[in-house]
Amino acid sequence: MTRFGYACVSRLTGLSTNHTCQLKSASPEKLRALIDWNLRDLRGILEHNLKHGWRLFRVGSSFVPFASHPVNQVRWWEEYADELAAVGAFVRAHDIRLMIHPGQYTILNSPDETVWHNAVAELDYSARLLDAMALNRQHKVLIHVGGVYADKAASSRRFVGRVQQLPAHIRVRLSIEHDEHSYHLQDVLTIGQQAGLPVVYDNLHHVLNPSPRSLDELLPEVFSTWQPEDGVPEIHFSSQAVRARPGTHAEYADPVEFASVVEQCTKVGHFDLMLEAKGKDAALHQVLAGKIQVTDR
Repeated sequence: MTRFGYACVSRLTGLSTNHTCQLKSASPEKLRALIDWNLRDLRGILEHNLKHGWRLFRVGSSFVPFASHPVNQVRWWEEYADELAAVGAFVRAHDIRLMIHPGQYTILNSPDETVWHNAVAELDYSARLLDAMALNRQHKVLIHVGGVYADKAASSRRFVGRVQQLPAHIRVRLSIEHDEHSYHLQDVLTIGQQAGLPVVYDNLHHVLNPSPRSLDELLPEVFSTWQPEDGVPEIHFSSQAVRARPGTHAEYADPVEFASVVEQCTKVGHFDLMLEAKGKDAALHQVLAGKIQVTDR
């Protein structure tokens, strides 16, 4: 059964997993208060989602604010071990899947060593958060390949090499996604196969940055990058916002387009779908009200 979900914030409840503060305000007391707040809201969101049958959720990357920055000296994985374990137990008991998508500055293939080391620190935090919940490797940390830096082939090779240097607890969590500018789906599929990483398909990115080969050809190969221990493939759906910069997510999903993507992916295999819409769970509720059915193959 396909799990549907959304990212970070519940519009229907007003709850969020991304409560943070400015760097200058990041005292240990402030950080603990924000972690407490994010933990409470995460539990509230998961309970809310469960009532609607939504079992996929992306935790905000600021769940532990400034977790990869030296300003945060809170040993949160120890101080909040019981609370995080309780969230993990709830997730496992109800067949929920959690994802994390670090921010745009988490760039593994940057030629800048500082950027690379900062990216590793952010990925270490993301993996440690899921580990603290005792969740298996089906709960992923998603990143983009990064920049082209005037040489896509060299930048692609550098990404693969950097992935191979990562500690195992990070590497087994990673999945990668194509983007609307630099790396199309076929690029990322090749990189994913070389790096041994599962690939996430995004419908809007594919429209804006199409591959030379057709989606009908690529999707089976994309799905095959997901090994049994990785869980079923994750795909992303969003509709383009009208009269906005290309790639801007609409408030809600176009139901015809949504149904078409679901149908096309269902022909390939089982999958989970993350709706990326500004309307968050309100948008998910609306599009699923159309009685979209994903049947077993």
